[in-house]
Amino acid sequence: MVISLAASGLVELSQSLERQGAFPVPYPAALQRALDRLAAMGVIAGAEVPRSVMDLAAWAHRPFVQWPFRPAVEGLNDDESLLTDGKPTKACLEWAVVSGDVEGEIRERLLIHGVLDVCKANDDPDAYVRFRRLLVEKPAMSERDLLVTMAQPGFAILAQHLRGAYRAAPAEALATGEAVVCGGCGHLWTLQADGVRRCSEWDCPAPTTIKKRLPASEGVVWLSRELRMFVSGPGRAELRIAKTLERAGVTAQLWPDFDACDVLPVEVPWAADVKSWTNPVRLAWRLTERPFVLPRGAERGFIVIAKEQTTGRPEYLRALRNHCTWLKGQSRIEAVSEKTFIDRVVREFRKAQA
Repeated sequence: MVISLAASGLVELSQSLERQGAFPVPYPAALQRALDRLAAMGVIAGAEVPRSVMDLAAWAHRPFVQWPFRPAVEGLNDDESLLTDGKPTKACLEWAVVSGDVEGEIRERLLIHGVLDVCKANDDPDAYVRFRRLLVEKPAMSERDLLVTMAQPGFAILAQHLRGAYRAAPAEALATGEAVVCGGCGHLWTLQADGVRRCSEWDCPAPTTIKKRLPASEGVVWLSRELRMFVSGPGRAELRIAKTLERAGVTAQLWPDFDACDVLPVEVPWAADVKSWTNPVRLAWRLTERPFVLPRGAERGFIVIAKEQTTGRPEYLRALRNHCTWLKGQSRIEAVSEKTFIDRVVREFRKAQA
């Protein structure tokens, strides 16, 4: 699929730039293949086409609706682009994940799997929960705070993995000699192309608020991009669901039994797999490729869509259900909104208590 190829190539190009500080030669093969396919498709359609990789990168900064030639591909949102300020957008990363050829996702999976292996070997599921929770609650911190955390008894066996999860904050986050930690998502504000520094996280609920400021001179770290997308982003919804259930009197386990699911209400054993993908069609493809397995002891399962994605988008769940062939064949698993999952669990809990 041409958009997946372009997205994979742009992600690989961005990662090479981060590591090497220069454009790789030759360009990523996926990017060149995407360029060739777009050129061929455009010629057949009699439309303007990108004539070089740099042309394609320029196109990638525009919303799809503004492309001179737009491929007829499902799963495209008109207002999405593949790049913003030279960096892959969440849409770009989702398209790249759909293609199954993303180095970033592989790194994320290797890190999490490595943490799981250590925690299983030490028979310490609580250490895994602490690790996941830290990545969600503190996606950015000072270098000193990271070192202190690594030295704590609860994180000692995972110190190496913690060090691997965080990267030095980029220069665009350290303008004026300090880093600004966002009050909405906990990530760092970065300097944008318009010269203004602000939060640019995809799903930040309050991107104009400030949690605290960190002096650049003391060292600042934040999560790698793949962990921000696949762990920290949906993790905010996972913690939010657990806290809401607990306020209603329901005991909620996070990532129980070494990540068998994301949230499991103890009194109502309905397992939740929380997702925060921007596009329901791409998520449908992903679920068909990598289905959710109902954990042992769970009576029902739910694909729970974070409220950041469903708010103001009543068509989201309908599109997901219509396009997910795997979901259509399930009798005990269904896709619901975050609010619906919470309401149904609480209602079931209160019915059992009556």
